[in-house]
Amino acid sequence: MLRRRTKPLVAAKPNGPLWIAEDLFRDDRALLVDDDAVAPLSGDNHLSTALVDYLLQRSLQPTDLQDTTLVGSANSLHFFHQVNAKIATAPSDPNVAKSVENIRQRCSHYKDNKFEFLSPFCIDHHFVAVKIVFDLRSPDIFHEVSVYDSLIKGGRRNNSVHRNSPPAKYLRSFQQFIANFCLFGNPKCEVLLANPDHIVEKAVYRSCPMQQNGFDCGLFAFGCVLHLLKGLDVSADIFNQQHISKLRESLHAVFTVTDIGSDVPNPRELLSSSFLSSFFPLQSENDCHDDVFLRLLQDLPNNDNDIDAAPDVPDKGPPIELDVVPLHPRLGADPQPEPTRHRDNYFTTQFIEVPKEFEDMSKVDLAIDDYEESSGVRLVIARSRGAGSRLYFCASHTGCCFRAKFGRERGTLPIIYKQELSNPFHCGEPVPPKTNGRAPKKRVRDKLEESVDHVIEVKDSTPVPKDVMKAAANIQSVRASYNQAYRAIGRAVENGPREKQQASFGLIMSYLKHFQLRNEDSTVKAESDADQRLRRLGICPGIMRRSLQHVRPVLSLNGAHLLSKWKGTLYIASVQTACSNIYPVSFAIMKDGEGAEGWKWFLELLVEAIPLLKMQHPDNRCRFCYFTVISDRQKGLIQALQQVFPDNHHCFCSVHIARNVEKEVGKKVAKHVHALSATFSKRESDELMAKINAISARGKKYLEGISANQWRSTAWVDDPTLPPRFGIVTTNMSESVNSMVGDARDGSWLECTNDIVRKMMNRICSLREENYGREGVVDKVAEILENRWKNCSNFQVREVVKGGSQFDVFRPSRGASLPETNRLLDVREQTCECGKWQEHGVPCIDAVAYYRLFETQTLQYIMDNHVSEHYKYETVNELLKENIVPVSLDILDQDGVTLPPNCTKRSSGRPRKKRIRKRSRFAHDPDKSPIVCSRCKKRGHNVKTCVAREQLEKQHPAELDLS
Repeated sequence: MLRRRTKPLVAAKPNGPLWIAEDLFRDDRALLVDDDAVAPLSGDNHLSTALVDYLLQRSLQPTDLQDTTLVGSANSLHFFHQVNAKIATAPSDPNVAKSVENIRQRCSHYKDNKFEFLSPFCIDHHFVAVKIVFDLRSPDIFHEVSVYDSLIKGGRRNNSVHRNSPPAKYLRSFQQFIANFCLFGNPKCEVLLANPDHIVEKAVYRSCPMQQNGFDCGLFAFGCVLHLLKGLDVSADIFNQQHISKLRESLHAVFTVTDIGSDVPNPRELLSSSFLSSFFPLQSENDCHDDVFLRLLQDLPNNDNDIDAAPDVPDKGPPIELDVVPLHPRLGADPQPEPTRHRDNYFTTQFIEVPKEFEDMSKVDLAIDDYEESSGVRLVIARSRGAGSRLYFCASHTGCCFRAKFGRERGTLPIIYKQELSNPFHCGEPVPPKTNGRAPKKRVRDKLEESVDHVIEVKDSTPVPKDVMKAAANIQSVRASYNQAYRAIGRAVENGPREKQQASFGLIMSYLKHFQLRNEDSTVKAESDADQRLRRLGICPGIMRRSLQHVRPVLSLNGAHLLSKWKGTLYIASVQTACSNIYPVSFAIMKDGEGAEGWKWFLELLVEAIPLLKMQHPDNRCRFCYFTVISDRQKGLIQALQQVFPDNHHCFCSVHIARNVEKEVGKKVAKHVHALSATFSKRESDELMAKINAISARGKKYLEGISANQWRSTAWVDDPTLPPRFGIVTTNMSESVNSMVGDARDGSWLECTNDIVRKMMNRICSLREENYGREGVVDKVAEILENRWKNCSNFQVREVVKGGSQFDVFRPSRGASLPETNRLLDVREQTCECGKWQEHGVPCIDAVAYYRLFETQTLQYIMDNHVSEHYKYETVNELLKENIVPVSLDILDQDGVTLPPNCTKRSSGRPRKKRIRKRSRFAHDPDKSPIVCSRCKKRGHNVKTCVAREQLEKQHPAELDLS
């Protein structure tokens, strides 16, 4: 368990500035270390915060630091908690209020400059390094928030800091301190206090060395801060576990050496910056040491038994105050020399000095091939993530530290060399040659097409990998493996249907033109890039301008991936009919993944095609537009809705919220989410939240963090200005549409577009046939009203004000699950405290009781006059009156311009066909081959593949006899 100080490490001067988090270099006193802080060095133990602070203070002189560099202690979290706690007690305690005012005055100097804060803080028994660059004068206060955790690999695709992680707790405490003491009275103070996670949202995990055990996190955090203080960039290979282990052993030897003699200084008093820096490769190169080191190394005992017995040495009394004196880097330990590292000048010249941008990974492969040919170094692919990211390792040296990372920056298309995630240095011994002089396998993708074409010309039957392997060795001098030859044939064989799919992109513009001519008022769009490669297309049939007047005004949005060779993302908008049937409205196909830009483009298409979506609500009580939008909380969609539909209410799917809760806190909480979303009863809602809180307080906090008026039905009872959702609390209609068009997602973009249009047309036809000739309230709603009519016979209805519109409806008890209760009903506004009447547009059981017992109306009268038009067959028939006119693919013309989007990704896995024998091992050394050609008498080939035979056949075809 970690040992922490309970008192501040450095006491600030009463009248001077207050240095954040007990700054280690802003006080005149040196830190103290005792045997209790040293003892954990002897075994697999965590270090104390006191020892980490002591080492950090010994690593630099205060004069080496800039005035704007702040260094917090390892116990700085305690400092923040202690100081921030004063804010809560200040109003009731004058002494604390005076202390708070004093601290604010002493923190005023932080408003005058830009500062860099570094700290190896300890939280939850783990050390983490942090770097915060902040400027209180800037609108964006926190310019950089970097976290270096030796247990979390930085540089990942998603490297953001989770808001429930330990570093996030530390960052929130830091932000609270800045807001309360450095920005007090400034408008920015309220902004930071209103959003405690502002700094967390900017925090990212940076790449840093990874620890290989569970107890050296303190020294890893110390090493990261030490490099940052000296102006060095921290990367994953700047030091490693071996360096930290050597440092730990040497520190243990320094602190436990005894009987050193009167003429030799105490090693604790000689601990210096050069000693600590010598264990890190990039810092030890420029360190120099005095002759006292050699003398001290000779005089000190070098007995491993003495060192091991050091923890049992009797207590030496009070701690020793240390002075900064140089110490030999090999004191008490004998580290092995580090392997020699040399920079790769070829790679630096080709990729670093002149930055390059690549269109796709095939261009990167060509550049790597040129590099290998010029340098003689062989690189292998260590990790490949699709068509946008690749990591290369050196295969020419044993244990080489070389790394080359290529990928896209977030939000950009070109592929670049990522210098911060790479290491252009080589180390290690050369790799021994392969047996029998066999050369290592190389990348041959896109190099075997010539060989495949040659085999297709020579052979009448389908080419096999064996023939391609031989042809590649003879024609191109390329040694291809079975898998490589097999895949090259697969690409050639697939070229036929693939070329048809590629040609189909030239028909898309013609298809859109014919669709718009056949379907009046339709909106179609298509965009291509500078190379005429199609990027996106969208279709909204013209009938939707009129049809959407007869649906429930809740628009569901969702996206899905296409599964063809050309990939892409399918965007779909759908609604529900009066019979609760799904009804697709519009769709779009885009090259890029689901994001804010794509959603914005699709929503703008919807607004242009269907002005009804932004129409004012006919109910004057509603403050939003007529249509409500429900989604799965996709971040890009939320941003796009705020820009395109700012006046439409946006709701969240309860199923997706439940899935997110399950990831956060588990299934026991997630199973209550849908009920919490659907209930209108505040009492039931409070009971559900109490259950969730009993299972997980974090789960309750997570749910409370989602705005209630976007998913919880109780918000509709509290706020009558919210538009009704008609009971739609999930995006099930979108998921159903995705399932309906599932087969269409396998084809090319043209096939997908045509299939979806035809499915939309067939859907309208089938629904029209299903509901033809029907009238009145739909069957499902009629059944619900019949049940309510039967169950309300013993209710009591009382008029609140004579001649008024409000009535009190009393429900008697119907068992333990349904206790007696009462509801206030307003028949003029058609609202009830249960929330169901105004939500669904169908009289709730209290309203049915009023019409039956007070107005003495019949059930049929209620259905005819008090049910919303959104639940009647007449509305369905009006919706399905018009249909979409499809387009035949046979009438389309090629435009000769439009090209398919770039798609370089292929499926992973090896071929599953039966293998054949490998080709001869003498392909690269034919003189040793036992095969002799009967025509030219040379080794390495036979008469069928002899070049001389081909020439002879051309010159004297009659003389050639192969019988």
